[in-house]
Amino acid sequence: MADTIGTSAELWLIRHGESVGNRDNIYQGQNDLPLSALGHSQAELLAKRLARLHAGSPFSAIYSSDLQRALQTAAPVVQAIGLPIADRVDLREIDVGDWSGLTFVDIQRRFPDEWTASYPVMDPEQVRGGGESYRQAQIRIVHALARIARDHPGQRVLVFFHGGVMQAALAHIMQLPLPNKRFLHTANTSISRVKMTPENETVEGMVLCINDVAHLEHRTEKLASVGPE
Repeated sequence: MADTIGTSAELWLIRHGESVGNRDNIYQGQNDLPLSALGHSQAELLAKRLARLHAGSPFSAIYSSDLQRALQTAAPVVQAIGLPIADRVDLREIDVGDWSGLTFVDIQRRFPDEWTASYPVMDPEQVRGGGESYRQAQIRIVHALARIARDHPGQRVLVFFHGGVMQAALAHIMQLPLPNKRFLHTANTSISRVKMTPENETVEGMVLCINDVAHLEHRTEKLASVGPE
């Protein structure tokens, strides 16, 4: 898509830092777990980087999922650059219902049919644990990002949320089949930049970069895995 100057918003999509659920291999979904100690450290490094960038080319707004692992990641950035934060329910991770709070082993034992439909190749229409399907989550997150883009034409905006729905949004913009989202790596506190132009009921976009973790690359420990959703 050719960029339309003055109408496209540049959204910086940021996955939350490592949560205790990521650390302990717990499937989170919309379960409201906090950051781990490593996650807080990642968020501080991210804030320092974004503050430097903001000084040269200011961001216009900050949005976040209302789940605490996203809000805690955004908090040091809010303090560093001085913008208020708008928390949004529609930026939450996919709802995995009764899978929330369980390990991979627990899920395979308790929900064998749903697990088979989800791994290794995901059925995008499969509702896991009585929550929502990935198709439903993709539609929700694309509409949420489109609303943000519509409110900020020509501006750069920070959006803090979650890996599963971020991959689903990127797949939509790249026109990939939804099951192929599994090939898009989005590490904790990674930045993926997109331009989005909402037009009537459709959303066009362009991916500028995926999984930028330059602020973490000097660390000796792992950069962070994708982890359970």
